[in-house]
Amino acid sequence: EGMNLGESIDGEIFVPSFTNEEVCVADGRFTFKDSEEDFIGLGGFGLVFRGKDERDGKEVAIKRVLKQHIKYSEIDVIRSLHSSFLIGLIDVCNLDDNYSCIIMVTKILIILNLSSQELCDTDLDYHIRKNAKGRKLTHANLRLLIDNLARGYKALNDLRIVHRDIKPQNILLQYASSCSYQFSAAKITDFGICRSLENGEMSNVAGSLFYMAPEVGANLLKTCQYDAEVDMWSIGCLIYQCVVGELPFDEGSLCKLFLHTACANYDAYDQPDLPEGTDENVS
Repeated sequence: EGMNLGESIDGEIFVPSFTNEEVCVADGRFTFKDSEEDFIGLGGFGLVFRGKDERDGKEVAIKRVLKQHIKYSEIDVIRSLHSSFLIGLIDVCNLDDNYSCIIMVTKILIILNLSSQELCDTDLDYHIRKNAKGRKLTHANLRLLIDNLARGYKALNDLRIVHRDIKPQNILLQYASSCSYQFSAAKITDFGICRSLENGEMSNVAGSLFYMAPEVGANLLKTCQYDAEVDMWSIGCLIYQCVVGELPFDEGSLCKLFLHTACANYDAYDQPDLPEGTDENVS
């Protein structure tokens, strides 16, 4: 999920530090080792480790994040997610971090479903950068991705949940076999900044810039309400990237986009074109 060890973040190399300690939470139900060996990647607001449910021996993904990044009113909503196209939440546990020499602060462990049936091979961002020719998906992989994202989006929409950070790093992939880059499943993960529409529409800035819907980005300028449709915009940007091999909007275009949404009298933004034959491929 997200960045891997030694990957670049904004031009800088991210190298996390590890204590190599065995960590037990929830009265020993879940265990993981704070080590490079069990480190999976960098998710939203925290590090993700490969862990174990000691009750049945199944593997789980454990994300360690600061307590302040958890919105407790949303936890029960996230727990209610049951879909083959979403990485489900199992539990949220308190953890006193006695190993940090910088900030001694209570942290939260988010336990994610990572059973043997759902163990993912990589994320979409890594696949595009490392395994996709020209950073474009094959027609077969594109069709499966669109199908699985649509089903995952529907599962969220049925529960009136807005993810707000759909991007390649938050799409986990299963390959059909260990010697093939053919997708067998795509799953949406990382619900750290998701919100429930039961609490009304939202008007704060959240998500990743290049996949951010205009009504979200417009909140940089003035208060603009938005709903679940912002996730569909993010999915559209993601699919465009998988088809064309580049993002639909650069920073300049995004500025125009946000200004156009916030100020109706501002010049409209340029709509990106798709290559010939794209409609047939996507359908």
